[in-house]
Amino acid sequence: MTSRRLFSRKWDQPTTDQYAERWASVAKTPQSRARIRRLSRSDNFWSAVMLSGMGLFVLMIPVAIVLALWFWISGIDRPEVFMWGFGIAFGVTLFGAIPTAIVSDRLHRAQFADADTAVGIVECVTSEQERDGEGDLVIVYRVRVTARLSDQLTLIRQLEGGAGSADTPDETWIGRRIRFRHNTLDPDDLSDVRFDGWADETPRPARQDRSER
Repeated sequence: MTSRRLFSRKWDQPTTDQYAERWASVAKTPQSRARIRRLSRSDNFWSAVMLSGMGLFVLMIPVAIVLALWFWISGIDRPEVFMWGFGIAFGVTLFGAIPTAIVSDRLHRAQFADADTAVGIVECVTSEQERDGEGDLVIVYRVRVTARLSDQLTLIRQLEGGAGSADTPDETWIGRRIRFRHNTLDPDDLSDVRFDGWADETPRPARQDRSER
């Protein structure tokens, strides 16, 4: 698989305080817990900026229609009004979207900074259409993985996300060995998982942000 972003799904996992505390509670060090809370607050802020820009863009549509009729009736030629209106909305959206993408990725890495690594077997692959946070239809892939750590303990995890690479999950994945990170030994905590590559690949060293150095 060429892209770890395949197993990244943001829209149904809002970084509310409760969500941040859930991940902070399973972190093993005070530094990781503090970083998760800090990045969660930052993610909330930039997500709000992005959503505000999207709201402005939607609001500009009826406003532009009304202004267009008024300008036509009054004989006013002011096309720059529309350019400024939509430009500001687009700019605010972009201003929030870029930091949101960066912070979201850092938050996900921070959630598994202290995690253990396990190797499991892909048991099944399913897909279905769902609507994302923007209301668009997307295909969501779910990859069920089981990892037998001992005779008494078998972890069941579920990787899921939208298509992000040419190596799209399908039935040919069943039986393949996959490496993942997990914070707890809860056998049925499906969401406690981060894709860490295929078992036959050389593990990549954990990325470290400059702010942590």
